[in-house]
Amino acid sequence: RGEATRLALSIGKVTFHDDRIAFANWKEIKSTTPWGSLPILTLSNGTTIAQQRAILRFVGKEVGLYPTGDSVKAAKIDELMDAVEDINAVTFKVGQGLEKEAKEAARKEACEDGGVIHALLTKIDKSLSTSSSFAVGDKLTVADLFIYCTCNNLVSGLFDGVPESTLHSFDRIMSLRKTVRS
Repeated sequence: RGEATRLALSIGKVTFHDDRIAFANWKEIKSTTPWGSLPILTLSNGTTIAQQRAILRFVGKEVGLYPTGDSVKAAKIDELMDAVEDINAVTFKVGQGLEKEAKEAARKEACEDGGVIHALLTKIDKSLSTSSSFAVGDKLTVADLFIYCTCNNLVSGLFDGVPESTLHSFDRIMSLRKTVRS
């Protein structure tokens, strides 16, 4: 969940300590976090910021990947990141409570034309800029990093049954991923 922020920090040439929590240690640490979740950003003065997109927006502002003087562009970036976040929720929900084989089949079907994941990806793809390879505007923003990371997770094998080829028919998403990768 913190990969987009790690990328933003690296792009901004910010030195940071990446403290990853082992799953075995999560139960004892969870109650000490502000919202019972990760990631958490701790600033050099001790201030903590929690919640994935709040951290990403903060870092984006600090490193020039989030607009500070254009409220409409900032809102469009937020809108897109919120919509992209739905990919995870929708994918988790598909096949929930089913045995592994049935869940995999349900997710595969959801990724095909007419399926709920495909429909969401279609909306996201159509919402991306047609005049550049970036999500919003003509330069890299945190929205690009968030889409890149979320889409990579979708097809990485993290979600049983989601085919690796799920994104191939979404030209704008694929172009954005290529741009961020380079």
